[in-house]
Amino acid sequence: MILRGRIWFVPLPLVLLLFCGCRINQKSTEIRTEEQMLNVSFENQRAEDLFDTIILQTEREDKLIARVGVPLVSIHSRYERVAFNAHCNDHITKMDTNGDLLITEQEAEAYYKSIIHLIKNNK
Repeated sequence: MILRGRIWFVPLPLVLLLFCGCRINQKSTEIRTEEQMLNVSFENQRAEDLFDTIILQTEREDKLIARVGVPLVSIHSRYERVAFNAHCNDHITKMDTNGDLLITEQEAEAYYKSIIHLIKNNK
């Protein structure tokens, strides 16, 4: 009986280590760092406030580029994240539907409503 108990305790830490999803090393690099922010203007203050809300409350996403390991345990992972200006430019191009670099209140509200679920999930 004692022997049987020891058999269960020896592999338990090993099992926990293998199935807990451990990540030993993670590296992240920033890309599109030299990109200049688009020279955008706003129809009114409400459009600018919506843009600021979108930029400040959405996170720049990490994109997995390389991973070494087995399922649940990574020895090395490399992610890429866009720089802040590139993050803003991505939102500007999606928000400015007619491409004139003038964000109207209607464009800002429509884009805000389309991504509201992302903003609520980040809070």
